Amino acid sequence: MAVVREVTSLPERTPPQNVELEMCVLGGIMIEPKEAYPIAADYLTRESFYLDGHGIVFELMGELYNRGIPPDAQSVLDELRARELLEKIGGSGVLMGMLNAVPTAANVEYHARKVAEKAQLRLLIRSCTEIVDECYRQEMPVEDVLDSAEEAILKLSEKALQAEFSPIAAALGEYMKQLGIRAEEVERQKALGIKEPRISLGVPTGFASVDRIVGGLRNSELTIIAARPSVGKTALGLNMAYHIATRERLPVAIFSLEMGKEQLAERLLACGTLYTDPQTMRIRGISTRALQNPDLDADEWSVLQGAFERVQGAPIYIDDSSMLTTRMLRSKVRRLHAHYGVRCIIVDYLQLMSGRQGIDNRVQEVSEISRGLKLIARERGIPVIALSQLSRQVEHRTDKRPVLADLRESGAIEQDADVVMFIHRPEKDKDDARYGQLRAESEDEYTLPRAEIIVAKNRNGPTGKAELFFYPPITRFLDPAKG
Repeated sequence: MAVVREVTSLPERTPPQNVELEMCVLGGIMIEPKEAYPIAADYLTRESFYLDGHGIVFELMGELYNRGIPPDAQSVLDELRARELLEKIGGSGVLMGMLNAVPTAANVEYHARKVAEKAQLRLLIRSCTEIVDECYRQEMPVEDVLDSAEEAILKLSEKALQAEFSPIAAALGEYMKQLGIRAEEVERQKALGIKEPRISLGVPTGFASVDRIVGGLRNSELTIIAARPSVGKTALGLNMAYHIATRERLPVAIFSLEMGKEQLAERLLACGTLYTDPQTMRIRGISTRALQNPDLDADEWSVLQGAFERVQGAPIYIDDSSMLTTRMLRSKVRRLHAHYGVRCIIVDYLQLMSGRQGIDNRVQEVSEISRGLKLIARERGIPVIALSQLSRQVEHRTDKRPVLADLRESGAIEQDADVVMFIHRPEKDKDDARYGQLRAESEDEYTLPRAEIIVAKNRNGPTGKAELFFYPPITRFLDPAKG
């Protein structure tokens, strides 16, 4: 006798969900609305929440955020009342429950990722249930059922695949578009009589001789500027920031772990006082020393006022926190990018940053920091400049020009960086000694010392050396053509 194998139906089960984590996400956003919402929005939509009331609150938070209103508890409550949605989510008590579900917003990214995973599992169950129902109906040919099942499963990962993979046709299309733009710019330069047109592929550094080698500060790239102490790392970084913000009018963020914001403001102001003396036709500027003891004549006050107006109106944002981890930097950059459209990040300097807790090995810690900086550049699609110290071994060689092996504490810096630049000033000691002659009678014989910018690594182009002038009184680097 034939035995009929019965298909046992599964008992009713609750779909994958975690209401408590959903409340933690929403509560974290209300605690730190400006910082936490964009983090959660990277993972979640209204449909990601198991409870529709939670989805309503999250969607409303997004609308508030996009209108420039921080989605904190009070603004969310007011908006729910205005739209007569408060009862639909369960009342004000539910909202207060969200706020009390979590003490801080520190883990909002982890919570959001877990909520998104539950939502993905629910979608998978829904698709599989539809496939099972179709099998029971037996209304379609087996081949069609299999095709339908395969298509349903593949659709679940479609968005992820689109994010992870880009068809070569799309990449080539975008490349050809950019190539056409560059070709037009070359023709424009030729029409202006420029014999050797050159296009910067990224944000101009302000130094044409450097841009000719590296092609500017490219999006998604990590650039390391390294030198021994007092050679000019901060000066070069600030010079680039000054140019990007005042000439290109692009927002720049400076994270300084070594200097306070007042010191940086003073140096940027001095940097902006560069001018050519009409009598001697020599380069002049108002030094930081003169700013500290401001005995200035009328012409110098006029120059200073012009520099003040330029720097004051520049989109430069300074963070002088003495403690900075890659996690903190990532969060701050996300907010700066969202609110101010920051196009370049400068970190001064890499070895002063801290890695995550629990790492006892300094080499491993620096490796994690350099990798974190590279990930920030990739995630935000902007150039990141990190200043770095060199090891002392460079001082013990006859030829004191730095090489990649001189990068301090970790070979990972060399590995993660797209561009590595070294600053070399052959006559630094002599130049610094002459700094004290500022505004002395002998200043008319003052010749600008030279500095070499050695591009030791360039992932997407040639290496080489750019020669600049360096004016110590205002810590300003200059292209020879401008010097």
